[in-house]
Amino acid sequence: MSRRGWVNSGLVVVLILAGGLALYGYRSLQSDITQLTDARSTAESNAEDLRSQLQQNEQALTAARARLEHRTSSADKLEAELDRLRQTLAGAKADLQTAQQQAEKLKSQLETAQAALAKREGQVAEQGSQLKRSRDQIAALTAQLAAATKHVENLSQRRNALTSDLNTATAKQTDAQNRIAELEKQLAEANAALADARREVWQHQSALASATEQRQSVAEQYQQAREQLALQQARSQSATETINVLEARMAQEKAATDNLQSRLQSLSHEKESLVSRLEDGTTVIKLPESIVFNSGSARIGKAGRHTLTLLADALKSFPDHLISIQGHSDSRSIAPALQSLYPTNWELSASRAASAVRVLREAGIDPSRMQAVGFADTRPLVKEIDTVSRRKNRRIEVLLYPSQFKIKAYRPGGREPAR
Repeated sequence: MSRRGWVNSGLVVVLILAGGLALYGYRSLQSDITQLTDARSTAESNAEDLRSQLQQNEQALTAARARLEHRTSSADKLEAELDRLRQTLAGAKADLQTAQQQAEKLKSQLETAQAALAKREGQVAEQGSQLKRSRDQIAALTAQLAAATKHVENLSQRRNALTSDLNTATAKQTDAQNRIAELEKQLAEANAALADARREVWQHQSALASATEQRQSVAEQYQQAREQLALQQARSQSATETINVLEARMAQEKAATDNLQSRLQSLSHEKESLVSRLEDGTTVIKLPESIVFNSGSARIGKAGRHTLTLLADALKSFPDHLISIQGHSDSRSIAPALQSLYPTNWELSASRAASAVRVLREAGIDPSRMQAVGFADTRPLVKEIDTVSRRKNRRIEVLLYPSQFKIKAYRPGGREPAR
């Protein structure tokens, strides 16, 4: 009985210990389950955050791919433009080589002309010697002419005297008539000699005038050849300088348009390029309504002034271009509340263009280089079928015409510019 009591007591103690161990194990298990549940919640929360971040990364990747495709398209366009400019440069270099060849040809002609001039100067010198001899002969003949004239005067005096003697001395009439006939013969011979001398003098004077004209003609040809050579050399130098200036200007304009394109793209939600260039060299800058004006208004707010300030900075790289600011609207009628200010879309588009010109003038752009034009809804970019398409047609376009100011109307969609 005592043993059974002890056994029962031991069993009770064992049961108590087993119960305590079971309770401890249960509590430990319950704590582990709680920790596992918390860890699972944390893991699920982290997984959800990772899923959200993954979706954001996928969206960012999609946007980056779109921007990359757009930049690739812009790069292709710029590469095409660069190829065209390279072809233009090649043509200018070919013209320069042609000009150099012409300069060499003119130089050869100048050397030939110089040799001819030297030869002709020798001939002129020889003719000068002959002219001097002719002048000496003319002087001698003139002296002879004077002597003959004096002799003729003496003979006339003698004839007069003889005639007087004839009147007073009839007896000597026959002898006097013979002497008069002889004197008249001598007078005729003297007159003939005088005519010959005058003819010879005239011939020598003609030869002298011809030699003088020939010398002047050769000198003029030599001067013309030198002037042509100098002009050709100046043209060659000018062509080289013009090519260098054009290359520097094109690089400056390209950097300015690239910078403006990137800065405008950051302000706009448009995916296509906002800066483009036509085949005739005209640069077209498109400013959507959303980054310049409020809908239905020509008032330029703070954001619009910031945009036009960026544009003014870029326009400083185009100092020789005419700037045409052109306003465009959609096809919807003006709201009744605004019709007192803008009766039609013509007034609205023109007022927007004028407001942009005013801000650009305040930013330092010369007003004599600018013009404001309103086109209303006559030149849409896209067909209007919804809100998005109408928003695309509401814009300001800034056209930069090259220095020759050949005004051409910009036609959207790559069509031929109107002439």
